[in-house]
Amino acid sequence: MMPSANHEELHSSEPLAKPIGHIAGNTVAFLSSLVFHVSLMLLLACWVYSAGKPSRGLLLNANIGQSDSVALDMVQTFEIEPQQNLPQQQTSSPEFSMKIEVDHLLEPPTDVAGPTLSTTLASISVGDVSDNLNLQGRGRGASFFGSYAHGDRFVYVLDSSRSMKGDRWTYACNQLIDSLNGLKPGQEFFVICFDMETTFLFNSKPDRIRFSTMDTAVVPRVRNWLKSRTLGRATMPAEALHFALSMNPDAIFLLSDGELQDESLLMLRMLNGKQMSRQIPIHTVHLFSEEGRFTLQQIARENGGSFTPVQSR
Repeated sequence: MMPSANHEELHSSEPLAKPIGHIAGNTVAFLSSLVFHVSLMLLLACWVYSAGKPSRGLLLNANIGQSDSVALDMVQTFEIEPQQNLPQQQTSSPEFSMKIEVDHLLEPPTDVAGPTLSTTLASISVGDVSDNLNLQGRGRGASFFGSYAHGDRFVYVLDSSRSMKGDRWTYACNQLIDSLNGLKPGQEFFVICFDMETTFLFNSKPDRIRFSTMDTAVVPRVRNWLKSRTLGRATMPAEALHFALSMNPDAIFLLSDGELQDESLLMLRMLNGKQMSRQIPIHTVHLFSEEGRFTLQQIARENGGSFTPVQSR
């Protein structure tokens, strides 16, 4: 009978081992479920807390390994607010323009009257020309339309454009002859006429121009050459002035009756400006006109000369 008792004991011991294994498994499942639900509740709590409020953001990083535990890392993030009113970056190089004006360094006179012009020689008013032609006591020099220059070598630059036709050309030539007659022996001179072209005394070639020495025979030759001149178009003295400067005279006399139509003013600033070691005086004469008066006045002022306006009464 003993064996049956032992057999009952063995059967009664097997049910005691099963609850312990079930209890361990249930414990692990419970803990995993607890961690999951706690994490879910924390996530819901954070969402409820931040609802309706400006949030900087909440990033949940879940690192799940082979274990049954779950690790949650909360990393706070920040929004970058957009920058407003920032200047746009310049992508291209700036362009520079420079405008330089040459002919308006001085303001033209505002008190210039406009008298009725007449080319009748009897009505001409030049001031005391006859007195100025008397060079006694002044030393060696030359006078042209009352403008006086010291020295021994002079260049006369005359306007031979068609606007000088008639009494204007006759009067200018007579004044030139009177100026040459006032020179002393040994003094030298040269004459250049300008319109659209440049003509040299006695129709000389540009490479053969040279001063003429004052004597009794040369003045009639000059008069005949002036009578043979044919007046041309335009008023362009730049080339004539350039040759006059190249001859290196003691002074230049420039006569015109109208507005200069080339870059004479600019050329003189470059070749005979005050910055030069030696500036050749340029005396200007404005004949029977108001047109071009300011330009001739400006040339005289910038080149160390005098300005003589010749008007009719």
